[in-house]
Amino acid sequence: MVCYLARHQIDDKAYDRCIAQSPQRLVYAFSWYLDVVSPGWQLLMEGDYERVMPLPVRFRYGVKAVIQPLFCHQLGVFAAHEIPDVAVLHRFLQALFQHIRYIPAYQFPAAHSPGLVAEAAQFVPMTNQVLNLQKPYAELAAGYSKDRKVNLRRGWQRAWTFAETDDVNPLINLFGEYNTAGIGRVAPQAYELLRRLVRVLQERQQVRIRVAQQNGRIEGGCLLVTDINRVIHLFCSASPEGRKGNARTVILDNFIREYAGRPIWFDFESPEVASLAAFNRSFGAEPEPYVRLVSNRLPGPIRFLQQLKAWFSPTGLSR
Repeated sequence: MVCYLARHQIDDKAYDRCIAQSPQRLVYAFSWYLDVVSPGWQLLMEGDYERVMPLPVRFRYGVKAVIQPLFCHQLGVFAAHEIPDVAVLHRFLQALFQHIRYIPAYQFPAAHSPGLVAEAAQFVPMTNQVLNLQKPYAELAAGYSKDRKVNLRRGWQRAWTFAETDDVNPLINLFGEYNTAGIGRVAPQAYELLRRLVRVLQERQQVRIRVAQQNGRIEGGCLLVTDINRVIHLFCSASPEGRKGNARTVILDNFIREYAGRPIWFDFESPEVASLAAFNRSFGAEPEPYVRLVSNRLPGPIRFLQQLKAWFSPTGLSR
């Protein structure tokens, strides 16, 4: 039987143990991570934390809604020492629809994709880009595209100084000034959320921020979240000078070089933007399918209000 737990009812140690022992382990799913990106998250659980499904619950139109948080690419159903089969997924989906009527977005990992079929729901196919780092660096670098190899050489020819830092603010400032074109307004709370998340990750020693400097100015940088099975390219930014000088290409190549030969994945956390996906593929990354669940079973009048709001609201990143 799948039961529903509010945040205060969850045993964090038992829950985190299930996530840690899952073959699909994702850093996004740990309780401490969710407490930052989705305070008040709730849970579907089967058995004594044998199988769990974290729910980033928020209230919309007076009802509970499940909305994929910022900086939390995928969640799903996790089980200790096993990948949930179709029957397990079906039970959790039934429980989900019993408790939640409005799901603007909830993203399941690749292992769930083949078995996700449910009524009154829409599953949108998505694609992430990942790189298996088990190979030696020379073999990984040989898999870069011709253009990426050329840009990497050009980047090394620039007078870049690279440094590790604990300060994410220079990356946020560059992003706000130069990198928001095409995505609309970014809500200020998104930046503050990233700052809080970085502080928690720093306490756990699970984040790396590397910047490229020239003439004493930071012109670009990348932020990695680290875990035992994958490193995640969570955030990056660059000035026009940084882009022109291929600063991010050199930083990513450096990270790939450092982690090469380990049994982990480099997760580019790719958005559904063709140019960014092409950039990630140029490092030899391969597609990793996942799916987004979208379900709206709200009453008709509320749906009409949603349409009105969509017509009159500006676009932007303001979850």
